[in-house]
Amino acid sequence: MAKALRAHQREAVDAVLCALDLPARALVPKRGLRTVIRATGAGKSLVAVRSAEELHAGRVLVLETVFGSARPDRGSGARGWP
Repeated sequence: MAKALRAHQREAVDAVLCALDLPARALVPKRGLRTVIRATGAGKSLVAVRSAEELHAGRVLVLETVFGSARPDRGSGARGWP
């Protein structure tokens, strides 16, 4: 059974579905496609998975950054971080 989405996650999934609702052979909008920007712990991965499921996507590429708040050299035991 799929994990239930919180209201803000459902809103994010709906926004993704709306943004990606392009007819076949349609051009990407001039403003481009949008990204999902959420706070740490807000369920970005769950939003991506549920969006892919509802789009019946065969393959999905999810890109994440480690800029800003992610610091693997503090408290995680990581070594060798520049």
